[in-house]
Amino acid sequence: MKTWHAKQKAMADLYGDWKRSYALLPRYLQALKTTNPGTVVKFAYKVGGPSNVRVFDRVFWAFGPSIRGFEHCRPILTVDGTHLYGKYKGVLLIAIGVDANDQIYPLAFAIVDCESIDTWGWFMDCIRKHVTQREGICVISDRHVGIMTAMSKVGGGWTEPQAFHRFCTRHQASNINTKFKSNELKLAFLSTACAAQRKRFNKGMQKIGSINPSAKVLLESIPLSKWSLCHDGGHRYGIKTTNNSECFNGVLKRVRFLPITALVKATFFRINSYFVKHREDANKRLLEGCMWSEKVTEKLAENVKRAAHHKVTCYDARRGLYEVVTGRGNRLGSEVCRANSISSDQYVDPFYSSGEYHGSYRSSFHPVPDESYWMPWMDPGPDDGKILHLQSTHRSQAIWEGEELKPLTLRGHMKAFKAFKVPEAVLTYVNNTQFRGITRFCYVPLDADLITALVERWRQETHTFHLPFGEATVTLQDVAMLFGLRISGRPVTGSSEGGWLNLCVRLLGATPSIKAIKGSKLKLTWLHDNFQNVANINSQYQLHCHVRAYLLYLFGALLFPDKSGSTVSLIYLPLLENLDQIDDISWGSGVLACLYRNLCKATKVDCFEIAGPLLLLQLWSWERVSIGRPDIVRSRVPRQAGVAYPLGSQVLTGVDPLGCKWLRVQRGFKDHRLGLVVIRDLLDKMVELQFVWQPYTPSVVQHLSPICVQDQAEWTVIAPLICFEMVEWHFPNRCTRQFGWQQMIPEMGSTWTRLHGISRKGDWSGNYETMHQESIAKWENRMSNIVEPGLPFCGLMNFEDEYFEWYNAITRRIITPLSQTVNDDYEDHHYYYPTAADFQILTQTSMVTYNTTQEMISNMPDDIPLAQYAMIEKMRNMSLNSLVNTGQGHLINYQEPRPPSPPRYDFRHLAHRQQVMTQESEEAESSQRTRKKGKKHN
Repeated sequence: MKTWHAKQKAMADLYGDWKRSYALLPRYLQALKTTNPGTVVKFAYKVGGPSNVRVFDRVFWAFGPSIRGFEHCRPILTVDGTHLYGKYKGVLLIAIGVDANDQIYPLAFAIVDCESIDTWGWFMDCIRKHVTQREGICVISDRHVGIMTAMSKVGGGWTEPQAFHRFCTRHQASNINTKFKSNELKLAFLSTACAAQRKRFNKGMQKIGSINPSAKVLLESIPLSKWSLCHDGGHRYGIKTTNNSECFNGVLKRVRFLPITALVKATFFRINSYFVKHREDANKRLLEGCMWSEKVTEKLAENVKRAAHHKVTCYDARRGLYEVVTGRGNRLGSEVCRANSISSDQYVDPFYSSGEYHGSYRSSFHPVPDESYWMPWMDPGPDDGKILHLQSTHRSQAIWEGEELKPLTLRGHMKAFKAFKVPEAVLTYVNNTQFRGITRFCYVPLDADLITALVERWRQETHTFHLPFGEATVTLQDVAMLFGLRISGRPVTGSSEGGWLNLCVRLLGATPSIKAIKGSKLKLTWLHDNFQNVANINSQYQLHCHVRAYLLYLFGALLFPDKSGSTVSLIYLPLLENLDQIDDISWGSGVLACLYRNLCKATKVDCFEIAGPLLLLQLWSWERVSIGRPDIVRSRVPRQAGVAYPLGSQVLTGVDPLGCKWLRVQRGFKDHRLGLVVIRDLLDKMVELQFVWQPYTPSVVQHLSPICVQDQAEWTVIAPLICFEMVEWHFPNRCTRQFGWQQMIPEMGSTWTRLHGISRKGDWSGNYETMHQESIAKWENRMSNIVEPGLPFCGLMNFEDEYFEWYNAITRRIITPLSQTVNDDYEDHHYYYPTAADFQILTQTSMVTYNTTQEMISNMPDDIPLAQYAMIEKMRNMSLNSLVNTGQGHLINYQEPRPPSPPRYDFRHLAHRQQVMTQESEEAESSQRTRKKGKKHN
């Protein structure tokens, strides 16, 4: 037992502690990425344990030089897995290429808990997305169900013709031997699978059938291209097994029992040694003028030697038609070329050339500095994963891991909105409904960078934006104030049972063409062409049809736009059948439900576009967030004489909602022109003073339409928001500062993310009222679940409040990764612009410095020299000022140091120290002069 403990201690001294190794791994890989550009690292975490803590699940890495060099290798990979033998078990997945000299080319690695459909799928996805996107790549593997599932996944990039999957003949031979218990059958299969000619393959299959007919039937059930060389089509390049992967497994055999960071370091050093050796070999061959790699040159020489025994008869030299009768061997190409005076080099694949061989190893690895030089590792959070449990699939996770996600494509119809000319009679009718304020809206360009940066902070687990100083969200109050829509009323829901063409005839008074309607989708252009600027409306029925058409156009262009870019759903039309009751519907809650659902869908890594009422989100941001907010320069249209404009724009007193403040004006933009990366970083560094918690002050509200405040009693309801298939919860208790109350730790409620799977895709037919009975009942009973007013909010909260301690543990603290720089996005590139990550590192360093120096001062002996004490105190004060100046002074508990004892400042004590120092200095000078005289004498 003592020997075992001694061995473990020695292992820890040499390779690090097992637990600490997992904590060290992110920092090491970050340092490796910094010194070796192009290196790809992907972490995956899972939430587990009684505290729902986020823990390590798996890691993928591929070195930058290997990724760049693989472009010069043949498009072929062999993948395999091998077990780890250390304290914590696992599996090492490996992808190996082949260079021009038929040598292994290590490309990508991953450490997972086991081989499964999930882990193999994740590994192959990482390779396809981050390592190589080459077309026609061939993957050779065993028949593990995880690999076969990943290779057959539609849209994964591994199906034909993007890639070709082939089986390892050695593994398949072993499986046949295990199943049929016949070594003779195994050898017959290997001979057949490796046959390069169809006649030999057919002969081998006959032999297999004679040995065991069941084996032949089994092999014929497997596509021949998967395992037969002569049916492969040349994608294998003659490679029949996964021996390359298993060869490298053997190289790593002695390190598979090491801690995880030591194992990753071993792959780095082993591959670097490969690159150094093969780079020298490639340079040597180039200097010697060799066209092909060493093994290919030897193979060509062997073919020429065998071709001497072949008999060649020419039939048509111009067409290249020859008859070759082989003697010994079966290499035909060299003798035909010699007989026709043709160079055989043109028939050799360029991937075998010395130039490609050199290109594979041209890039160099760079050393990773000592741990003391690494950048401080920042965990962006959350520390407690019980709330943000969907972090692994969130956009912010991919961004932190280095994936460059472009701004989302904004899908909407705002440009079409400005083109609809409404008949006067229709406008007069609509002005008597809750949509009066919406009719005053016009086209506003949407800011894709700003909206994308907000999406990166939206969390579908809480339906809030997670900002550095707390949560905020678009509430029912914002919908009422900005859009002037009613909150009170029955939910936006109904049936989706088809009959759309007849519905248009009955409620719109017109029949759409076949091109204008598809399922429940109606083209906005059809509404525009048939219902705008109509001169004569002769009946009440015609008026109602035009009103419905205009409202439907508003829905498709502004309130409920979809991702089609040109249609509106007819599912809303039945709700407009009785126009006298449209004000009894809570259109405001339906619009907010639509916004919430589209925000939730857009947070996923694989989402590249967003729809919904994005103007509402942009106006909310302009009202509350200083970043990306434009300045109102002047009005674009003449103001009406005798009309007061107290809000400084085109807001008509008592008529318009607040959103009209930003319309029909010339806007001067600042921050948002800097791009997504800069806005993302500015939001990371945002302080509470840059957020307006209560923009709807009494001085503003008094000039708005009365409908904006009509339902203010319902602004703080905790209830499900409903819009047909969309059910999204409203949680104002998570952002009470928006209502003027101190923020307390909120009670956690589910957002019912399971309902996100319900959609109208495929023109689902059914009744949403029946489907969402529970949610509708909760909405109707919403007044029983209202956030009670709390302590008044004075403008800024104390960072020592327990809410911030809780919030910092459950939130995603930072989005911009450490490797991200925003300097290139600024017009002036001559100055360094610190990112939020830089501020975080400064904060951590300053905190460590402050705590260390504070402890030194508190425990300092009385006889310490005054200069040394002053230096330590200066370091303490500098770190304190750094924290205060960056707005992080709340992170420390500042205490005045105890007063120094009198002896430290005693004049006689200082005079004695000065006398001693002078005497020591004189003695040192005398000694130096003596040594110089001795040297001159010698």
